[in-house]
Amino acid sequence: MELFDGRSIIGTTFGDFKGKSQLHELARACTNGDVNLDEFITHELPFEKINEAFKLLSDGKALRCLLHI
Repeated sequence: MELFDGRSIIGTTFGDFKGKSQLHELARACTNGDVNLDEFITHELPFEKINEAFKLLSDGKALRCLLHI
């Protein structure tokens, strides 16, 4: 939520991304197919296995888990 208040992410893998001014451009790039977010999803699980998803993330075995409701 802090990104919507004008804060920025600095010193991360993604660089200094400014959520307030750059988020809409990222969303547009994803919608246009310029950025493929599917490559960052390493696991897909049903919502009932949310605890397993957190375990995979904390163990470093997953980058992103997509939960299906």
